Amino acid sequence: MKHTVCFIDDKIPVSQYNEFFSDTDIVNESVINFLLKNEGTQWDDPIVKVMCDKLISEKDKWSVSAFLNPSFYDNYVEDNVYAPEIVIYDWDYNWGIGSESEEHLLKILEKSYTLIFIFSESDNIDEINRILGKKIFFKFKDRLCAIGKDDENSVDKIFTLIEQKESDNFSFRYGHELIYKSNYAINKILSEIAQLSIEDFLASMVDEKDGKYISNNEDFVDVIIPRYKKALSNVTWPDMSIKKQKEPSISDIKKVWSYRLYDDNSLTDNVSMGDIVKKEKGGYYLVISSDCHMARFWQKNGGFVSLVPLHRINSTLGKGQRKLIINSKPSLSSVNSSQIPMTILPAVPISPSVFRDFLVLPKNMVSVKVPEPSTGKKTPLTYRLFNGYSKVVSVVDPYKSPLIHFIMDNITGYGCPDFPKAIQNYLWDRIK
Repeated sequence: MKHTVCFIDDKIPVSQYNEFFSDTDIVNESVINFLLKNEGTQWDDPIVKVMCDKLISEKDKWSVSAFLNPSFYDNYVEDNVYAPEIVIYDWDYNWGIGSESEEHLLKILEKSYTLIFIFSESDNIDEINRILGKKIFFKFKDRLCAIGKDDENSVDKIFTLIEQKESDNFSFRYGHELIYKSNYAINKILSEIAQLSIEDFLASMVDEKDGKYISNNEDFVDVIIPRYKKALSNVTWPDMSIKKQKEPSISDIKKVWSYRLYDDNSLTDNVSMGDIVKKEKGGYYLVISSDCHMARFWQKNGGFVSLVPLHRINSTLGKGQRKLIINSKPSLSSVNSSQIPMTILPAVPISPSVFRDFLVLPKNMVSVKVPEPSTGKKTPLTYRLFNGYSKVVSVVDPYKSPLIHFIMDNITGYGCPDFPKAIQNYLWDRIK
């Protein structure tokens, strides 16, 4: 399997040939090959040369490019579709150990699934590892490793670690294939709607006001997502049948399900149905007010947001509800399968390393009055206006809609008299 590698290091001697190559742009494989083959090239760092030579010589394994500075990398990815699977990252660019290398590193980690091997002088490694131990890097710890350039067999160490990641890291093993197939799906959708002009598309999709089309992100998402899902389901995926090596730990399973059930949705400040919020004075809640009302919150909802309390299973209230669960022996196979007036949200990520299980208690629904802002009744409800509450994560579909439906059924559902025992027994006999 061929992997894409980006080498970020200012010791790649492009500047010796600045009349031919730009040292601020991407350094492609042909340029690196030229630098290696040209006898006049002076390499200030022999380890960098060894690394480049190994990557270039194994063409069946690596597709290689490079940058002389992390800021050049940042500039390039802003304007181009570029996502290397592996980055070999030099730390020292004469700005010392500290913030700039740290800031660029965090940008790369947040914007891609890239594995990053920090390749620096050995006397920097302890300080680099201290920085990588910061809280902001915790969720990326499986994608980070610092190796001293002048350590014995340092280049071989990196390639040994790459082989290990290929065997046990999901994104690294399947990422290239998934990106390729996803790109295929998006291109298929765009080819189908390419016959429409922008005006035709907007006129058929969104509202008009004062002679202008009023659109939002959801309008476009609603068009694309169903077709995107269908296109992806029709392609052949890589073989993911892997021999079971060990029984997975419950903590690992909770991590995966936490990712599957929830999203931090940090791109928007709007309060949405399905958000899990934390009250400043204590307590967690699930927002169940309708999204279509949130856009004109004070006009549609009169300033009231509806919340369902979430209680930890081992809390005082949780212990009492736990007895009901034990006595009723309900199914706990999904968020809406319970035959009692509550359900459980497992593995809510309170922090990168803390996952809590909460009882969802629909009968205990509360409404919170939010003061009307100076911008008027048609203002959307945002967390800036929802004082005293902060967002934790959002429950995502296909779990959010069944969960909300389950909650509303428990709040408003109709009861019905039971059949007499004789009829119940008779019906069971017929069924048997």
